[in-house]
Amino acid sequence: MGGFNLMPARDWAQLRKILRNGDSFNREVYEWFRDADGNDIRKALRDDLLIGAKDSIAIAQVKMRTFREIIQKTHLKPDIIGMPKIDVDADVSYRPEVTLYFKQNKESVPRGKTAKTARTSYRLMTQTSSSLSKTELKNLGRDIYNDFAKPTPYRFNKGKIIGWYLKPEEGLNLQIYCHSEEIGETVVRKILSHRNLTFDNDIYKFTKPNRNSDSTPGTITILGESQQKPVWRPTVFVEFDHAKINLHNDTQIRVLCDASGLHTNSLYKP
Repeated sequence: MGGFNLMPARDWAQLRKILRNGDSFNREVYEWFRDADGNDIRKALRDDLLIGAKDSIAIAQVKMRTFREIIQKTHLKPDIIGMPKIDVDADVSYRPEVTLYFKQNKESVPRGKTAKTARTSYRLMTQTSSSLSKTELKNLGRDIYNDFAKPTPYRFNKGKIIGWYLKPEEGLNLQIYCHSEEIGETVVRKILSHRNLTFDNDIYKFTKPNRNSDSTPGTITILGESQQKPVWRPTVFVEFDHAKINLHNDTQIRVLCDASGLHTNSLYKP
């Protein structure tokens, strides 16, 4: 954005108009803060970040960097290798997918390290993106919150073992990274209880790799610089963080419920 400063005033006025209108920067800010009308603090923050009709290049740069780096934290997000959702949805159809996200408690994360995460998902086999209503999604968010966030967030010990529970007709293809077979079974039973389904002992399987997880894997040199190697399948406690639903041909991120306090646009709010 440093090149903006060399821009003639007339060109800046035209670019500022583009940033303020249509599907550009201000629209993106409005989308990010779409729940702000009920929250005075978020509304004030949103209004401060919007590019105004008389903003200088320098002011616009500050607003854009603040939004990207402080609010969205885009520089901290890892690159994702895969296909855009819109391309996947054009190729295949699927039932609504509910994903439960778990995260290491911030108090247990060593300084300078990133919190470890886990997730698992199931599908709603009797529903489609067309048949579901927002009321049903709110009710689903409420049920997940009651089952996984109350009275305290549900937690389990993540590890190198994978617990498998596959029953496609019930929308289940569970892969639980766990510290032991018993912990994996406990997590599977928890999810099945939430779905009002019966556990089948013949279906639950697990794989236990011979490789051990090393909490201090050492470093590797990349482009002449030493970087920490990632820990392979770390053993760590994770707890329920939030839940999302993925609907076919839907481009919005829909958070069903949230226990972290970071997703203020969740459909269910306790």
